Amino acid sequence: MTALDLDNPFWHFSLKVYQAPGVSEECLRAQDELGIDVNVLLYAAWLGAVQGIALDTGAVASIEKALGQWSAAVVKPLRAVRRGLKERPDIAEPSIKTTRSRVAEIELFAEQVEQAMLHRMTNGFGQPGPGSSALAQKNIRSVLAAHGADASAFPLTKLLAASSACD
Repeated sequence: MTALDLDNPFWHFSLKVYQAPGVSEECLRAQDELGIDVNVLLYAAWLGAVQGIALDTGAVASIEKALGQWSAAVVKPLRAVRRGLKERPDIAEPSIKTTRSRVAEIELFAEQVEQAMLHRMTNGFGQPGPGSSALAQKNIRSVLAAHGADASAFPLTKLLAASSACD
């Protein structure tokens, strides 16, 4: 197995897309309401918009299965700690704010590791071709369908627009 490449094209795509106006809010809503891993949404968009690779719901299930243990054992617990600290009535206490900040840094690094895992899987989904916004949209619909959601309820238009700017 090849070593994880933390500084990969998918990571750079994600940093650019996620900071675009409205993208984080859309992705976090899908995460909180549907249980969709934000990295899987970004990966689906990147595969379609940049790599020209199509995903179906079976591929999405394979991706989520491959990430399941890492997400459950590392990413989700870190997120829960970070969010729990934010809810504390004494969050303004400097040592608690510092703790939350450090947990957030570790959580982001764990997300970067998860993205490196995804990037390493890319060759398993077929040969790259011309990327397109239509293919990114198809992939995002496959992720939504794998979670029993319809694109009309979660159009993710900001994510699609930001992804299309990178194709």
